[in-house]
Amino acid sequence: MPRDQLIGGTMPTMNRRRFIAGVGAAVAGITLLEVVEACASDSTGVVSSTVTGALRGSVVDMNGRAQGIGRIYLLQKNGLSPGTYADVDSTGQFDFGQVATGEYLLRYWGSNQADVPEPLVNPVRIAVAAGAATVFQFRVVVSTTAHPDREIYAGDFFFQEQPAGTPNGTVVVPIGTVVCWYNVGLVPHTVSGGPWGDSGPIAHDGNFMWTSNQLGTFSYRCTYHGTEMIATLQVVP
Repeated sequence: MPRDQLIGGTMPTMNRRRFIAGVGAAVAGITLLEVVEACASDSTGVVSSTVTGALRGSVVDMNGRAQGIGRIYLLQKNGLSPGTYADVDSTGQFDFGQVATGEYLLRYWGSNQADVPEPLVNPVRIAVAAGAATVFQFRVVVSTTAHPDREIYAGDFFFQEQPAGTPNGTVVVPIGTVVCWYNVGLVPHTVSGGPWGDSGPIAHDGNFMWTSNQLGTFSYRCTYHGTEMIATLQVVP
């Protein structure tokens, strides 16, 4: 196996629109190995191991020019974000150092300055192999236009605001915000409750969108996993 496993920047087309979370979160004071070892179990999908491999990459625009914008989040295999990230430096590089071997999702967050355009995939699935370097290149479109949309992952088995919200917590959005629930899990989920009613089954890589046109605090759940996936959306003026 080659030491550097270059994962291409193009992936199969996904049925989703572009989204950038409206807020960022910095979760500090823990290492990648501590995160993986603390969260490892069959239910999370993270492989706990003391064997490691390198994880690094770059961010470029559609013309291949380096872009020192944004932050890369390392998510668990099921899409849950423990708040582990690497900032993109001024040369467009990011580096997680040594990461426990296993499968993960890697997500680009552009802080309302850049976005991964369709049909490119964000997040992407990666595998870190022992003693090897996994290298990924994100291709982005730089924009000065604000993105008022809010993205919430529906995973196995949680709802979580991106890039690093509280699982099954409350998401607060201004009225008029387009909210997208995006299924990063491996099984179907629903977004049921609130003024939007019921999303119906959302398959893996699918999404459900609602424009917040009503003030209030709305509890919602997945009809398939109603005891595990219960969250709240609060729409404010």
